[in-house]
Amino acid sequence: MEDQIGFRSGFVTIWGRPNVGKSTLLNSLLKYKITIVSDKPQTTRKNIKGILNRPDCQIVFIDTPGFHIPADPLGEFLSNQWKSSLPDADCLLYITTPGVSIDTDRTYLKEIRDFHHPILLVVNKIDLFKKETIQKTIQEFSQHFSFYDIFEVSALKGVGLEQLIQKVLNLLPFGPPYFDKEQISDVYERDIVAEIIREKVWHNIHQEIPYGVEVRVEEFKEKEDLVSIRAIIYVEKDSHRKIIIGGKGSMIKRIGSEARKDLEEFFRKKVFLDLWVKTQLNWRKKPDVLRRWGYTFL
Repeated sequence: MEDQIGFRSGFVTIWGRPNVGKSTLLNSLLKYKITIVSDKPQTTRKNIKGILNRPDCQIVFIDTPGFHIPADPLGEFLSNQWKSSLPDADCLLYITTPGVSIDTDRTYLKEIRDFHHPILLVVNKIDLFKKETIQKTIQEFSQHFSFYDIFEVSALKGVGLEQLIQKVLNLLPFGPPYFDKEQISDVYERDIVAEIIREKVWHNIHQEIPYGVEVRVEEFKEKEDLVSIRAIIYVEKDSHRKIIIGGKGSMIKRIGSEARKDLEEFFRKKVFLDLWVKTQLNWRKKPDVLRRWGYTFL
């Protein structure tokens, strides 16, 4: 096909410790929010593909849950997710931040020693650190691991991202796109809605409660000028349900208001959001519930 001469396409796995900005990086590369952001570990639960479409390429970035030591059936699912992103990857972005010791990342680097394609070190959050701190981190990591190339970026500010994209592009094989050129993710709109709502729970509820939260979209109706959504926030205990609802419904109203704002930005139209909170006792330990909710074990 004439429009595919010189076209490149491929898969790029994003990997690194919790809270280094993997999901923020993906959203910034796409200039579209498809995955949730939190400073808590284990925020991302499934591999999420973000698709960057340009006239000369299609780059499929894969945001992963990261390294996880299983403590229950959900943990077993999470521990297998990121590894499933490696066999088809043409390149890997290893994300870290300035000022950390190589010992902090050693476990994560060990997991990718057998990856046989280029690994790029991406030092994120450079807007928050002095130049000498950034250079010290780069020097230390370079001494202990052989990276194909190194990039300094600020995912939040958009600094250095275009240079990173150009390098990744040149590492991909020639070939046709894997997805439709209008597609920005392999995730359904319902799933993006559920993730945005879950993000607001993570931002507003503390302690261990967010880890036991799952959001399911029960009704989704899109019209020309309005999207109507009914979703259920599931928790593991009745006491958690009361906390998420809050006194006189104050917390669920806050979660709904914040989610609605992001959803209206995503859909670029008005959103009516109806939220409910229900208890599903110990759902993380129940394989049948996990399968029903899309946590399909490999």
